[in-house]
Amino acid sequence: MQPDGLAATNPMAESAKGWHNIQLAVMGFIGLCGVLSMGQTPDGPQWLEWWSAGMAGLAFVSSLLSTWMVGSVAFPLYGFTTPGEAMPASAPGRLRGGIVMTFLSIVAMVLASVSGWWPSSAGDGKVELKDARGGVACGEMVDGAPAGTVWLQTSDRLLKIEIGAISQMSPVSSC
Repeated sequence: MQPDGLAATNPMAESAKGWHNIQLAVMGFIGLCGVLSMGQTPDGPQWLEWWSAGMAGLAFVSSLLSTWMVGSVAFPLYGFTTPGEAMPASAPGRLRGGIVMTFLSIVAMVLASVSGWWPSSAGDGKVELKDARGGVACGEMVDGAPAGTVWLQTSDRLLKIEIGAISQMSPVSSC
C-alpha cells in the first residue's frame, strides 16, 4: 500500500485500470461505427433499420454501464477517504460484470452492423447494355428471347439485341 493510503496498488484496481482503457477503446469504436454510413439509401427492410438502431443504442448504453462498473473498481472513491481501506466485497463482482458487459457491447455493435451487409436490390431487374460501337440501352430484361439474343424493354420499346453485340452489361437502379 502506498504511504498516502490510496488503493492504487491493489492488484484488482490495477487490472480494472487496464480493462478501463480497453473499454474506452470500445466506446471509441462504437462512436466511430455510429458516424460511418453504408450508403445513401439502406438496402435492407425497415425492420432491419430499426434492429440496427436498437442494437447500436444497446451497445452504447451497455458500454456506458460497463465503463462505470469497471471504473468504480479501477478508481475507487472510498480509498480517498480512509487510508488503508480495503475494497468492498462487491468489487470483484462489479469487475467481472463490467468485463462481460464490455464483450456484450461489442457483440451488440456487430449485430447493429448487420444491416450494412444486407443483399442489395440494386437495379430491381434494370440493366444497362453497351455495345462495341458505344451505343447504350437501358431497361428491364424480358424472358422468352430466342437463342443468341436478349430482349430489353426500354421506356419506349422492346429491343432485340444480339448477345455477340453486347460489350458490357451492368445492373442499374434507374434508367
